[in-house]
Amino acid sequence: EAGLINAGVAQLAQNVKLPYYATAGMSDSKIPDAQAGYESAISALAVALAGANFIHDAAGNLEFCMTISFEKAVIDNDILGMVIRMVQGIKVDKETLAEDLITKVGSAGNFLAEMHTVRNMRKELYFPTLANRQHREEWEALGSKDTRTRAREKVKEILTNHKPLPIAPEIYQKLKSKIKGLM
Repeated sequence: EAGLINAGVAQLAQNVKLPYYATAGMSDSKIPDAQAGYESAISALAVALAGANFIHDAAGNLEFCMTISFEKAVIDNDILGMVIRMVQGIKVDKETLAEDLITKVGSAGNFLAEMHTVRNMRKELYFPTLANRQHREEWEALGSKDTRTRAREKVKEILTNHKPLPIAPEIYQKLKSKIKGLM
């Protein structure tokens, strides 16, 4: 219901040309399971398609924002990437329609062999980091891991290997001059 309410408010804000800072992507689920996935995806997509300008609390929240899950945060990263891709829609212009190419190749031709396709096909695709798109045999050979298992592995990899870049000294000094008590 919160997603529907926020989508409705986003539409009202669009109608009066006001920006809207919305909440979406949360779930009542207690663990990063299917319920968490579908609740997060549906609310985030509804609010985004309704025109919200910014969506907060969109990643990692469980129990309606009472708990945080690193696993759900990386799952939500994929969900939100898909939501962004959906909001972008399909670009239709002279270049993407490629009428000359359609005439040249014909309706029964092979568009995959054309440079136009090579140059443009990845622009229309979103490549999630966790989703498994392998054939069953490959998936089974790699351990038949479900999304939560892959998310847990991704979290461990991030926590082990991520090295955040330090704040540039000049930026830190600027922050220090503006924020009292910053060491």
